[in-house]
Amino acid sequence: MMPNALITIVALTGVASAFLPTAPSPTSAVHHRSSHQNHHHLQSSSPLPLLSMVTAKSTTTTSEELIPREILFGNPENTSPLLSPDGNHLAYLAPSPDGVMNIFIKSNFAAAADENELFVAGRMITNSPKRAIRSLAWAYDSSTIFYMQDDDGDENFHLFAVDNATLSTSDDDGIIPKARDLTPGKDVKAQNIFTNYRYPDQILVGTNQRNPKVFDMYRCYYKTGELVLDTINPGDVIGWKVEDVSFEVRAATVRNSVDSSTTVRVRSRAGSIDIDSDDNEEGGGKDTEWRDVFHYPYGEEGGLINFCPDDGKTGYITSSLGRETTALLKVDMIT
Repeated sequence: MMPNALITIVALTGVASAFLPTAPSPTSAVHHRSSHQNHHHLQSSSPLPLLSMVTAKSTTTTSEELIPREILFGNPENTSPLLSPDGNHLAYLAPSPDGVMNIFIKSNFAAAADENELFVAGRMITNSPKRAIRSLAWAYDSSTIFYMQDDDGDENFHLFAVDNATLSTSDDDGIIPKARDLTPGKDVKAQNIFTNYRYPDQILVGTNQRNPKVFDMYRCYYKTGELVLDTINPGDVIGWKVEDVSFEVRAATVRNSVDSSTTVRVRSRAGSIDIDSDDNEEGGGKDTEWRDVFHYPYGEEGGLINFCPDDGKTGYITSSLGRETTALLKVDMIT
């Protein structure tokens, strides 16, 4: 009876059955699992001491040494590598000497590093002393890098630009270019950043500087820092799409606050904004008027993926309307 009792108790404590003795030999089990004193308990008519013995033994199979906090939450050695558009430089994130994630540049060709000391491999080009930089993007001039950063954790992320070929200050560990805030202002947030190789000197970026509750789209000439209001958010837009050839904001995703449905809204071309008027209304004729083209009730999936390269006349959307799965469709954006 004892071997069966041993098997039952060991199984209940989570010990794999593969390690149980195959022969009814209490001595064999004790030899692998207990001392001579515990062997005495095996001969007892009460199974409770055996249960305590097996449970205590199972807890010691795991190391009691704590995993160092830096292994779980520390910075990576480097991460987020991104090649410049011309293929000459590699940007990535890595800890600074103070242990804060910053942007580093490595030259892709040894010859480039020999010709110009600015592109020494592993050169740190930002110097954020407290707040880690978590993302970066190249401009199409292959010299400017964009990144987002807030101020001491206030979560008002601004868009910054740093030129890896511009010198301003010197640091013990190398030359650190000066970063420029492209979306300045108290309580201003930036999002929805678009770049285009056809327009290498400008980007589109969404900010709430006009109205804290909504994000308008601005055209930013990042070399000079000029920021021009491009597209006004009427209050219900939660996302924008840009036509690639013209680099104009041509589509918007609208959320209905009453029934949680979404609508895709498009226009044939961007309008002009009278910055001298009080309401900054957009104008420019009928082609600039927004029109609703696709509607998705609550529970349905879908949205505009992008315009086709035909001046926005057609586009690709996803839609679950009238089907059990979501499909990719090419649709007419005009009618």
